[in-house]
Order: sequence, then structure tokens, then C-alpha cells
Amino acid sequence: MPESHDFFVAADPESTRARVRDALVREGYAVVDGEQGALQATRGSLGLTLLIGGLANDRTFHTRLDVQVMVAPDGRTVARLLRGSGKSALKGGAIGISRGNRAFEQAANAIHAELTQAGILTDSIAS
Repeated sequence: MPESHDFFVAADPESTRARVRDALVREGYAVVDGEQGALQATRGSLGLTLLIGGLANDRTFHTRLDVQVMVAPDGRTVARLLRGSGKSALKGGAIGISRGNRAFEQAANAIHAELTQAGILTDSIAS
């Protein structure tokens, strides 16, 4: 499973950030501004996840994702989705890892769909 996903966009960083934020909010994330224009997205309950681990459903399993928004040397805006600092294995073993992977994939798909529908996605690379 990739640790990051880069979305190359033909739009300015601010509008890209707003579209990424909207996509994550629709997926149930609370999104706050981070340092240097980054976004931090969290979903679910850390307390509940630590208590019941992998038994938490997709929306209650605690997930954190980070998004860095930057400008590439070729002038395109890049929105880089990163797995957050939360350790899925510690929050539910193998099931927790699976839930963390699924949350990352769902978020990447939501961002991809948002940027594609806007007609501004030029490339998308998971790494």
C-alpha cells in the first residue's frame, strides 16, 4: 500500500487546497490548516479506537491524513496525500492496518474524483 499519493493539478494552490479540503470533508474528515499551507484531516474517535480496536467501523476508526500543497518546478500545483502519524497496527492489529489502508485509498479516490470533475487533474501518482 502506498505511503503517499501525488495529485498534479493545473490550478493555483489555494483553489486546489479548497477542493482537497471539500473532498475530505465529504468523506467525514474534520480538516484543519497545518503549517506552510498543509492540511491535517482526522476522522473517527481515538478513544473508541483504542478501546475496541479493529472492531470500530470505517467512520469511527481513528484515521489521520496529511496533505501538503506545493508548486512543482514545472509550475503545476501538487497536492500530496500522506498517511498520518497514527499507527493503524497499534489501533487494531491486522484489522486496524486494513482499515487504515482502506481509509487512505478512499481519501485518495475522493480527491482524485474531485479534481477530475473540476477538470484540473493532470496526473496522479501513488508512491
